[in-house]
Amino acid sequence: MGYYKTFMAGCAALALAGCKTDISEITDDQLLSLLGNGSSPAQITEGTRECVEVLGGVNEAVYRDVPGDVMGMMKTECRKQLQGWLDDPRRNSTELQVSDFDREDLAQRIIALDDAQAAERETQREAEEAERAAQREAEAAARIEKMGAELAEVTAQAQELRSAFEARREVLAPACETLRGLREELQAKNRVHSLFNRGLPSACTGETLRVEAGQLAAFEERVASFEIPDANQLMFASVPSLPRIDLEKIDQQIERVEAVTADYRTALSEE
Repeated sequence: MGYYKTFMAGCAALALAGCKTDISEITDDQLLSLLGNGSSPAQITEGTRECVEVLGGVNEAVYRDVPGDVMGMMKTECRKQLQGWLDDPRRNSTELQVSDFDREDLAQRIIALDDAQAAERETQREAEEAERAAQREAEAAARIEKMGAELAEVTAQAQELRSAFEARREVLAPACETLRGLREELQAKNRVHSLFNRGLPSACTGETLRVEAGQLAAFEERVASFEIPDANQLMFASVPSLPRIDLEKIDQQIERVEAVTADYRTALSEE
């Protein structure tokens, strides 16, 4: 009973200022539960912040051009919204009254909380962006390493292909030259021999393996000039592909030329 009298006396003494709720005993979590948007974590929306500023008389310069009647309507709507939250026990665990929101110290507290949240969100955003950037760099480095390995592999394969190709061309070119000579020799002896109905094998009708040699040379030029791009251009680059030169087909051509050559030698021996 004595405490109650003391409390009422204190309130009477502060009648002009009113009995204020001690906001220092209200936690940030309680304010966020009361004023937050219900997300996780709860955030103070721009509209709620504007209500706090308008009612608490904070940042008045921002609202100085708002007509008085409009400002009055804004305050009324804000108080209605806040009163609804204050009456909701799921949101409100404080002793705050709607009149407390006319206090500048409460407005400053809420604004500081909102600013701190915004700063925390920005810090988190920057950390997440840094993490994503680091991941992109790691992925780019991995792609560059992979592309380097692919380039080394295809270069080695090209060298093997060149060696195998030249070994066959060194067999086929003189074989064709020999066959053409035997053909001329047979023509000189018997221009109507049945072998002339078949003509020469296709491998000996022009420059030996000209198409394949051009493909391989063009590929080697592309590989020699290829540079692994930086991370920003990786998605647009690829290591040149090995040309499709069928060595087995060339082997078959060699066998065909050798068989026809044998036929010409037999024909010449019979003339």
